[in-house]
Formats: sequence, C-alpha cells, structure tokens
Amino acid sequence: MVNNSLSDYLIAISLIIVSILLSKLLYNVVYNFIEKHTSKNTFPEILIKLLKEPLLFALIILGIWYSLKTLNFSDRGEKFISTVYYLLITFDIAWFVVRFIDSVIERYIVPFTKETETKLDDQLLPLIKKAIKALIWILAILVALNNAGYDVGAIVASLGIGGLAFALAAKDTLANFFGSITIFLDEPFAIGDRVILDKYEGFVEEIGLRSTRVRLLNGRVVTIANSIIVNTPIENVSSEPSRKVAITLGLVYSTTYEQIQKTM
Repeated sequence: MVNNSLSDYLIAISLIIVSILLSKLLYNVVYNFIEKHTSKNTFPEILIKLLKEPLLFALIILGIWYSLKTLNFSDRGEKFISTVYYLLITFDIAWFVVRFIDSVIERYIVPFTKETETKLDDQLLPLIKKAIKALIWILAILVALNNAGYDVGAIVASLGIGGLAFALAAKDTLANFFGSITIFLDEPFAIGDRVILDKYEGFVEEIGLRSTRVRLLNGRVVTIANSIIVNTPIENVSSEPSRKVAITLGLVYSTTYEQIQKTM
C-alpha cells in the first residue's frame, strides 16, 4: 500500500463493515420478498434457497472489493487483490453449481430411481453425484489457477509425470476403488440388504468408491474398506427365500386333545 493515510484506512474499514451489513440487509429484503411470491416446494423456491449462501457471499465479496478500491495499492498489491477476488468468485460459482446439481438430483432423479425395479441405479447414483461434484470443484480449481496467472497446462503435465508415484502411494485407495467396481459388477448385495461381512452383521446403508457402510443390529455404523469386502466371504441374509424355525413345545400329561389342537 502506498500514499495511504490513517483516515484512508479507517474509511476503507468502515466501508467494509457497512458493505457487509448492507449486503445482509439487501439479501434479507430480496430473499423475503421472493419467498413470499413463490409457491412452496416448487423449483423456483428451491432455487432461491440454493442461492442463499452463495449470493450473500458474492455480495460481501463485491462490497469488500469496492471498499478496497478507495485505497492506493502498488501494482503488485493490485494484482494480488484481483487474483484473490477472482479466486473467491470462481469458488462461489462452483459452490452454487454443486448445490444446484445436488438439489436437482435429490428432487428429480432420486424419486425416479426409487420407482425402478433394479437397485443398481440406487447404488450408482451416490457415486455419480460425488463424481460430478468432484469434477466441478476440479474445474473450478483449474479455472481459478488460470485466472491467477498459473500455467494450468504445465500443472496438468506435472501431475501426469507424477502419476506413477501417486499410484504407488495410493495403492490402497486404488484397491478400494476396484473393489467397489467388483461389488457393482457381481452385486453380492444391494443397499438395504441384511448381510454378514466377516464378523459384522447389519443392513447396508451406502456403497462408496472407497468403503461400504453397514448399520449393525445394535444401531452402530461400521465402515468397511471395499478391498476387504471383495476378499471376505459375504452372507446375504436378505436373499433367503424363506426361513425355517423349529420350536419344541412341552405339554403336561393332563393336556386334552382339544387343547393340543388349539395350541397347534
């Protein structure tokens, strides 16, 4: 910072505080107005709820940006502030897109998959959702780095060179990933099935890329690595067509024939 007096700093700080307060006030007024004029549980109402935090964050960033414009910065300082501003805006947009896609999947796609007969789509949907969200954040990081002046091509190339070392370091993660693929292909169990995996018995709640979550009969949740599951005998209790139960009833000698028939 160059040629800035104490009053300049105080004005900038005051403007930042005022801009934050005004952003919250404007956000509350606009949000309450739109919420009153939209129907409940409709797509516009859901979209507004998704925009809440990202929109408020964007207003605050914009207010701080214009507040800092009142100060004099060196060329290096201006470049640094611009870089930080573009980074925050990029991540804010990615934040909204992730929430939007998450809401669309939960509202429209999840009910559709529940109506299908197969359980494969129910198991694949959480993985697809995570993959899409991860892809969006990766793209956001690349765009942010590109706006910050970094050579994204060189970064990607360096990642390719270090791919072998990364694969060796992440061999357990890769084993779990291929284990999840084996589970999806063989389908030894599905979400909601009661299974016995090694010494654990319970209901399958989630099949992820790295691990599978099983809620035990005592209510606790155990997370088992997929690489362990594919190398462990799996007993699917839910797959049994019927269950045989043998009960021995003891009767006293004075029991009559009618009482025996009633007991049967």
